Amino acid sequence: MNRYDVIVVGAGPSGSASARLLAASGVRVLMLDAEAFPRRKPCGESLNPGAVAALGRITGHSHAREAFDFPSSPIQGWKVSSGRALLEAVYPEGQYGAGCRREQVDLWLAEQASRAGAVFEQRTKVERLIWEGERAAGVIARSPEGKPMSIRASLVIGSDGLRSVVARNAKVNRYGSLRKAAFTARLNGVRGLNGRVELFTAGDGKVIGLAPIGAGLANMTVVLGSAKAASLAVKDLSGVVLGEARAVPELTERLRDAEIEDGVLTCGPFDRPVIPHDIAGMLLLGDAAGYYDPLTGQGIYRALRSAELAAPAIVRMLQTRSHEPLRQYRMDQQAEFAAGTRLQHIIERLSRQPILWRSALRIVGTSSLLTNKLAGIIGDCPKETNTCIPVMKSP
Repeated sequence: MNRYDVIVVGAGPSGSASARLLAASGVRVLMLDAEAFPRRKPCGESLNPGAVAALGRITGHSHAREAFDFPSSPIQGWKVSSGRALLEAVYPEGQYGAGCRREQVDLWLAEQASRAGAVFEQRTKVERLIWEGERAAGVIARSPEGKPMSIRASLVIGSDGLRSVVARNAKVNRYGSLRKAAFTARLNGVRGLNGRVELFTAGDGKVIGLAPIGAGLANMTVVLGSAKAASLAVKDLSGVVLGEARAVPELTERLRDAEIEDGVLTCGPFDRPVIPHDIAGMLLLGDAAGYYDPLTGQGIYRALRSAELAAPAIVRMLQTRSHEPLRQYRMDQQAEFAAGTRLQHIIERLSRQPILWRSALRIVGTSSLLTNKLAGIIGDCPKETNTCIPVMKSP
């Protein structure tokens, strides 16, 4: 197999986005994924305005939804309910998110990468990194037929999610102290969907998320503490997960006639911090680069935006043969996501204390200034963003 400039492990949003941007700049890219596409994945299936705008920039459209060839549902804002406390916000005028099936988004993005020139190999499982001293120099993988392959590259990008093989092999990720699990399903028959992402929090730490995803369906994600989640492991998940959601008073009637399609997917725990590192020949993007909590629904935006920020740094690294551009990328990425990360931690901690949480919802809800500010941060509502990527010159 030919040598590549970059191997991208994982064809989710960060992997396909980085592969597309790099290939369009003349970089020789190989993208590997263990699954066959399209494939379902546990996800809230809601793109916030920042994610929609990033998809547009990455794929060369003025707005990504202009290029979608699959059902999607416009999302104008979000609503959080906790008992009688309610906080509702709409995104700034002209900005909106989209609810859509995750496998269709991922397939569409992977196709965009392939059209730009990236080589995409499905059902190819990466087992470990190739090391040359302290430097990552490629991967050992297995083909769909089970044949071992040794593939070398100047850079390996780990975009393979919470349980990243790349991060584990480099020994830079670990489990954090926050333990949650999520059960994700698609429902038909949900009453009262209103073009918003809705979150319902209960006193026992349970969170229910609802998002319209088009074609009359809604995504429902039930987040539970690890102890409660473990008790569901051997039970009929469809019935139990619906029961957990219907037990929330605000949802009892709305879900009375709802039915689960395609079964329930599980995921967690989510808190997977990454140890600060500076390993030559390796870069982590998306969830593989560290994840905390899914409550604010910013995961896909961060995956896409990190790919946007990383691509020009990777091209400069390849041109100069210097690791310095990737060091600068890591600092830029941390600075860009700092405010949202702080807010994620604050919201998660408050949501575990019902009295404080409900008080916070009421206080913020009385101020349009605070509500609009919060909507802008959680929605990653785009400002003017220009990402200039150098073009690789042929040797």
